[in-house]
Amino acid sequence: MKTAPSAYTRTYARARRHARTLADNYIRHTTIGDPQLDPVMEELSSMPPADLHRFIEAGIEGQDEVLRKAPRSLRNFFADLKEPEWLDYESFRPGIRAFHTNADLMLVAFVAGVLVEGFTTLIAKSFNLTGRVAHTKRRLQQNNRQLMEIFYPGGLERDGDGWKLSTRVRFVHCRIRALLARSEVWDREAWGTPIS
Repeated sequence: MKTAPSAYTRTYARARRHARTLADNYIRHTTIGDPQLDPVMEELSSMPPADLHRFIEAGIEGQDEVLRKAPRSLRNFFADLKEPEWLDYESFRPGIRAFHTNADLMLVAFVAGVLVEGFTTLIAKSFNLTGRVAHTKRRLQQNNRQLMEIFYPGGLERDGDGWKLSTRVRFVHCRIRALLARSEVWDREAWGTPIS
């Protein structure tokens, strides 16, 4: 059994009795941030925010002329964002169809799930510590938009808005993870890696 952050100890043992592999994988990921992006953002942490945002935007939007001026680590990060060979966009179609057939129910379930479960889990700690709970309506709108964009046909393809929004969220999570990891209030032993 893997050593879990202390906040998970009791429930981890119980979860392993029902789904050992799933529970072990979940706990393993409580201590992993973003192995590809975290070191890049650490390297760029002293870059002026306006420049960093411009380069990130260029990478997301495929603006090669602007991205060429970015630090090598960021250029390499975007160059390495490739679709895995096993990816089959056609296999997404049944899920996309089901989502749009039941979009009203899916969105209600998503919002209810976020409100009921999202704010009662350890992810709520990062929301609270960063003040992200203060703008709940805005966050829900952003999350719903990302969800909708992901489920548009082609939304997760490289030029799809679902892919672009998800990549942006990856950068935001990386930045918040770094801020929380450096703060005195984040208890890594208890909670694991922030926004893992």
